[in-house]
Amino acid sequence: MLDTVFIYSYGNVMKKELPAKYYLAHFRELIEFVTSKCMHLLEPKHSEFINKINQLDEQSQCMLARVYSRKPYLVQAQSLTYEEITSPHQAIYTLKKAGILFEPNEQHYSQLLAHLTKPALLELLSNYDEQISYKKSAAKGALVDSAREFFKSCPHELAPLYSQYVINNRSDYYEYFEFLFAGKLSSGDVNHQNRFVMRDLGLTATREGHSESLSRFETKAEAQSNYLLNRYRLAFKNITDENDYVALALQVLVQAAYGAIAVALKNKLLVQLFKQLKNTNSELAFSLLEGCVDDSEAHEIQIREQYRLGNKQWVKTRLEAIIENPLTDDLLYFADDFLMRKFNKQTRSRLSTMLADTQCVLEIDELYRGEVEQGVNDYYTGQGMQVFNTENTLWQSLFGLVFWHELFIDTPYPQVLRLGNFYAAQPAQINERLAQCQTPQALLKLVCKNAAQYFDQPNGLFKWHNELLQPLEALILNSPIEALITHLTNMSKHYLQLKDGYPDLMVIHNGKVHFEEVKAPGDKLRRNQLTTIDNLKSSGFEVHIAVVKWFIDPNRIYSVVDLETTGALKGGNKITEIGLVKVQHGKVIDTWTTLVNPQRHIPGFITSLTGISDSMVSNAPVFADIVKSLMAKLAGSIFVAHNVNFDYGFIKKECEMAKVPFKMPKLCTVVESRKAFAGLKSYSLGNLSKHFNLNLTSHHRALADATATAQLLLLIQQAPIAHR
Repeated sequence: MLDTVFIYSYGNVMKKELPAKYYLAHFRELIEFVTSKCMHLLEPKHSEFINKINQLDEQSQCMLARVYSRKPYLVQAQSLTYEEITSPHQAIYTLKKAGILFEPNEQHYSQLLAHLTKPALLELLSNYDEQISYKKSAAKGALVDSAREFFKSCPHELAPLYSQYVINNRSDYYEYFEFLFAGKLSSGDVNHQNRFVMRDLGLTATREGHSESLSRFETKAEAQSNYLLNRYRLAFKNITDENDYVALALQVLVQAAYGAIAVALKNKLLVQLFKQLKNTNSELAFSLLEGCVDDSEAHEIQIREQYRLGNKQWVKTRLEAIIENPLTDDLLYFADDFLMRKFNKQTRSRLSTMLADTQCVLEIDELYRGEVEQGVNDYYTGQGMQVFNTENTLWQSLFGLVFWHELFIDTPYPQVLRLGNFYAAQPAQINERLAQCQTPQALLKLVCKNAAQYFDQPNGLFKWHNELLQPLEALILNSPIEALITHLTNMSKHYLQLKDGYPDLMVIHNGKVHFEEVKAPGDKLRRNQLTTIDNLKSSGFEVHIAVVKWFIDPNRIYSVVDLETTGALKGGNKITEIGLVKVQHGKVIDTWTTLVNPQRHIPGFITSLTGISDSMVSNAPVFADIVKSLMAKLAGSIFVAHNVNFDYGFIKKECEMAKVPFKMPKLCTVVESRKAFAGLKSYSLGNLSKHFNLNLTSHHRALADATATAQLLLLIQQAPIAHR
């Protein structure tokens, strides 16, 4: 029988068929992985279990794979019927005889009662009507409680039911194997078999082109402590009774953690449990934070909570200790800032000096409010500099492409990055890789080679796109190679601190690169930005914090645009005519218009409205032929239109199709008219033209409408300031 799997994707239901013995194939794949890669991580009981499996016939292996793919702890034997298993009862008998599967017994009576459906419970209880008080209309939970109370003293009465079930004991052995394969445990519907299904249906990324899976752990103690901590992680997620947090906290606190992965997981669990217990059991809660090992978040939470409780001397002493011997730069910035704000004590001059030396004030036209990075970008572009919007993508993509082999082929990504032990795991390989990149040309060659070889391969660090290499090339060829190598080394050693917080812009001027972190009035630097900027500067890069000051530029150039189209923005409609009127200092300084071939039929009602027909545009240029001229006209100006998002949206869509970047500050004369001339019945261009006697000689032709809109813009600018 082919198993049917229903996949829900973007609101659609897709039906997929799985071949017979599909679960058996992946059951064997998992066992093969464990026996070939992880024997050093197994206890004798695990090896004995594998030996039992290998001695089973195929039918029994099929049945065991099917049982382990189920979620419930108890599985009804009669439900275990599958096309690939010709004799399910014989297979179950063989598994029981081998000591792999077991029937429940009297000690499982409570789980059995909870497993029964409500109709089955009612049928069972009906046999004891005179001995048990219950209501047929009661909820299942109440019926289970009644049944448990009664059968507590006579669990043997359920003997006929015990024989109908088998225990799904996957957690005894098989769950550990799954953990060794996947590196984590999953709750709910996502178990190991589901991961295989999702992988083989193409719904999750594979590691095609990478090396085969590696063992994630080096020692048995490391693997087992990670496994137990993962079980505690799932227990934390599934807690429904607040009292259970205390018991779990005590278990996690004494659980040994071997290796960086386990330490990080234990720290995370202790912090989560602290948050649950701080208001009900503060003594235990604070002991959980003390139990964290080298965890910045735990230090910070503890300091904030102790300060809130009034233990200021303790806080001051702890802050000074952190500054004397900081765990991370991020924690150092926190301690420095906290001391300065709460105790008025400046203890680290390098931070304040760095901020003072880095800041520069830029006056940016207030029309860029809401798009401040674009304003600074245009400011430098107007001075003839080359500017890239970079933020974290620039460095994440460089890091990934330089260390592709070490990250995705030689190690179990992403653990090495998530836990910050990438460099520690393979220092010789990383140093050798960087030694091959001692010139800009060598570094660029490596980046381009890996980009070409692995393009579009999922990686978890950055998204592929066609312009990915352009800013990387500019960075590499305009930066000191020593600075690049130093920062890449720092990223490999301290990835968690340096994975984000990078400046907004990269600017190239006279063959030299510098970075700009853009801050609008009221914005403040986050700690991760301070960490990253400080590290970039220490590596040898020039970094500015561009503090923006708004002003109204008297020399603004406004490009007033109107379009005629085949219809609304949606539905594949296209531009048929463009009109542009440029305004500066209250005067028209240029006009420009062109018909555009939309390469589609113009509907009759559009022709009636605009007068533009198919024959008129048949010999007109297509948008791609005039896009460079249009961009040159618009450069350095403010995009203005009546209902600006319509015209701006059409041009942006056409530019995207022509692979031309388009982004401008924009102004809407509908919005500005409502502010300047409040109380009018209508703000359509036609009615405003009548109201103000604007020169609208040929409504719904692009240049005529643009001319009238330009006149309206001048009226808005002349309106009293109080009304603007």
